[in-house]
Amino acid sequence: MNFNDAMNEVLKGSRYDYLTGRRADPREELWRIFERILRWLADRLDFDMPNVSQGSADMIVVIFTVIAILLVIVASYIIIRAYLRSRVAVRHTLSDIFEEIRNHTVAELLEISRNSGDVRVSVRYKYIATILSLNERDIIVIQPSATNAIIYRQIKKSAPHLAMPFSQIADAFHLAWFGHKSLSDDALQRFNSAAERVIFGA
Repeated sequence: MNFNDAMNEVLKGSRYDYLTGRRADPREELWRIFERILRWLADRLDFDMPNVSQGSADMIVVIFTVIAILLVIVASYIIIRAYLRSRVAVRHTLSDIFEEIRNHTVAELLEISRNSGDVRVSVRYKYIATILSLNERDIIVIQPSATNAIIYRQIKKSAPHLAMPFSQIADAFHLAWFGHKSLSDDALQRFNSAAERVIFGA
């Protein structure tokens, strides 16, 4: 058995068997599939796609692969960042605002909110005023370790009609304070209406 025969025998069980000519180069088959997809898209977009050489085809595949990988990386970064921010909101306790709850009245907190000149700060103090108002009316009992999930369960048990507006208040607070997001005029109006309902409506 000469070298070429021995090489052919080895290649029979190898993924490089296409080198013997017994089957097509898998890259060519992959390109044919990819080209059919591109031509189908070009037909739908009424775009005249010229015939391209194998070298150009390989380059197009590489370019599209790189673009796809970059899109996946960017999308993953956005998703992971959003997830981490949401986890901060879920873990949020009242410990960082507990001193303000203990040292201010509802009226004082609302006054700070009105005069802050900053939407983010205004939302924060109106949120704190909401918590204090619920506590003063014995709808909730707050502790520094309490989270909004705990507060929501207390409200649902003692004043269920306020559970939904409180949820809207908490969501807006987390979005503005932890997420550093601007609230639209509609979102801010919904937040203020929900806060007024919780603070003054029961």
